[in-house]
Amino acid sequence: MRLTVLLVLVATLLLHAHAEEAEAPKKSAATQAHDDNPVIQTVRGLRNTAMRSNDQKNYPHAIDDLREALTLMHDRVFGATRATITDSTEQSLDAALYAQLLNDYGSVLTRAKDYDEAIDVLEDAVEMIKRVFGKSHPSYGLALRSLAEAHFAKENYETAIEKYKLLRKQAKLGLGTTHEGYVEVHLRMSQAYQKMGDMKKAVKVLKKVLKDQGDDVNGATQGIGEVYMDLASLQTKNRELDDAERAGEAARAIMKLRDGENSVTHAFSLNTLAGVKMAQNKVAEAYELLKQAHWIAIKVFGRKHKMVEASQKTLDQVKQRLEDEKKRDFDEL
Repeated sequence: MRLTVLLVLVATLLLHAHAEEAEAPKKSAATQAHDDNPVIQTVRGLRNTAMRSNDQKNYPHAIDDLREALTLMHDRVFGATRATITDSTEQSLDAALYAQLLNDYGSVLTRAKDYDEAIDVLEDAVEMIKRVFGKSHPSYGLALRSLAEAHFAKENYETAIEKYKLLRKQAKLGLGTTHEGYVEVHLRMSQAYQKMGDMKKAVKVLKKVLKDQGDDVNGATQGIGEVYMDLASLQTKNRELDDAERAGEAARAIMKLRDGENSVTHAFSLNTLAGVKMAQNKVAEAYELLKQAHWIAIKVFGRKHKMVEASQKTLDQVKQRLEDEKKRDFDEL
């Protein structure tokens, strides 16, 4: 669905409306009238239903509802109803809702693996928001993130990285370098570089975001613990084992404090550190870490869960290696 020509028209129309809105405060009466409008209520109802379907992975249903909502808003923004809407606040609210629907629609298409249409829709959403509201509007960052994710999902990793870089700049200006949104962008960039096989750049991106936190890294910030975990794993693969151990220890401490001793994320950090210890041939230490992670998994998921079964298998393998080493050491006496 290509909407570029129509979006240029709505951008031209609404730039004037947005300029008028900036000159005076929003009229609460106009906002209330917009919220009470039967068409707007129907659109929001369709969106809510679509998002529930999306959460349930019923993508065809979600797509149908979002298309219906977009059709209704299309009439208000482009069609016959447009001429009847003269209040600048209503026009601006219509544009914002239309942009939100485009972003939702593109995101659902991405999850439904209809990547080409998703990218087309999200490119249009980004352009519309940029022209109508400017790059500083929160909707711009959301649409840009969705576009980057669509390219990532399609395995267009170089293009995804380009979009993530734009998003990083946006996040830095709007949120600051210590915000979780800024941290998340670096995690996704690093993952894209990993997919491309460029481990050096993947590590560099993670080190950069940690450096950007300043001298006192706040482990409570969502994403920081994940950065340390990814860094430990990458440095282990690169045989930078001392650095990997430090990153792994930091991840363990952060996840335990941030999410709790019996949290899944703490278990993941224990597994990550165990991987470092195995690479260092510290098998006994690795086994104790894996055992602790395994018991957390049992508490959270129960013994019959696939993740727990996989954890048990790994634990048994490491235990066997530990026993073999003990036997070999005994035989050498």
